[in-house]
Amino acid sequence: GFDAPMMRASEPSFPALAKHVAMRPALALQMAPFSTLDKLLRRSFDDPRLVQLFGRYATYVGGSPYRAPALLSLIWQAESAGVWAIKGGMHKLANAIAQIATHRGARFQFNADVARIRVRDGHAIGVTLTDGTELTAESVVFNGDPRALSTGSLGQACAEVAPHTRDAPRSLSAEVWAFAAKPQGVDLAHHNVFFRKDPKREFEDLRHGRLTSDPTLYVCAMDRGFKDPAPSIERFEIIANAPPTTLKATEEDTNSCQMRTFQTLAQFGLQFDPMPTRESVTTPQGFERLFPQTAGSLYGQSPHGTMAAFQRPTARTMIKGLYLVGGGAHPGAGIPMATLSAQHAVEAILTDQTSISTFHPTATRGGMSTGSATTVTEP
Repeated sequence: GFDAPMMRASEPSFPALAKHVAMRPALALQMAPFSTLDKLLRRSFDDPRLVQLFGRYATYVGGSPYRAPALLSLIWQAESAGVWAIKGGMHKLANAIAQIATHRGARFQFNADVARIRVRDGHAIGVTLTDGTELTAESVVFNGDPRALSTGSLGQACAEVAPHTRDAPRSLSAEVWAFAAKPQGVDLAHHNVFFRKDPKREFEDLRHGRLTSDPTLYVCAMDRGFKDPAPSIERFEIIANAPPTTLKATEEDTNSCQMRTFQTLAQFGLQFDPMPTRESVTTPQGFERLFPQTAGSLYGQSPHGTMAAFQRPTARTMIKGLYLVGGGAHPGAGIPMATLSAQHAVEAILTDQTSISTFHPTATRGGMSTGSATTVTEP
């Protein structure tokens, strides 16, 4: 019920969603429009462990179950259709897309920093790289956080694109470990979550820019869950929620992330050999360096509030020929939703191209009295 009027709509609106729900009254109860996710779950489950488990849906979009809308409870419907893995890892998806694009004539220029998006007479005409190279284009697609545009990081000509993102609250960031090691003590699945006892305190800490000493930890055992047995040295990703850099997490907090992560896992009996080093982690400050003007947030602006889903920038911008894609644009973060944002951008580009004539103006021979061509009826 949420898919058509919101996810697949290029420019969603509250009236359109309300009309859709009015025609399907059962959806109103499922969406619980004026409730938080946590309140809905507490009404739905007697077991607090189930409340905590399904409250994880808020973190899928960088939010807290105590402040995110109950609408996120509908994520289970998408997951019930199946969760898929890509053989060889997620980077294989990017490689496959690049191969298809190259086969169709696209050219990739990697490790090239863009200094600004060039705009002339309200129309994007290309980009300028930091080395001074100018690339001309009929359309420019920005696959990044729209906040970078609104802060003027890509030129003042784009500073009024999505201006509300400049000061809007940010979503959560994370401390992300990526390493290879031999696990000991716990029989892991592909996806594993180690919950802390008091989730509310953890989210209160995050809200105020603090990192809790024993966080909830997501552990992805990348080589498990397939037909082939896992190798002796396995690949792992561990994620702990963290506040964005706008909330001023201290350097002392950052330096202690190894202790917070692996001492917490040791309490559950999980250990790794060898122990990952400090070079294996990316912190909110690290994400800000990798993706400037994001404040380290991994999901764009905050998902909190009933109207949050309607406040994300859409594909089409105020600058003709400039389009937005990625997790910071509608419909949001995550590979499925970022892919949908790309579809919205393609539809906008094709629509804008066909709605504007590309023929040069020319004079028509003859005058107003020119006779009509003789026509005959086709057999």
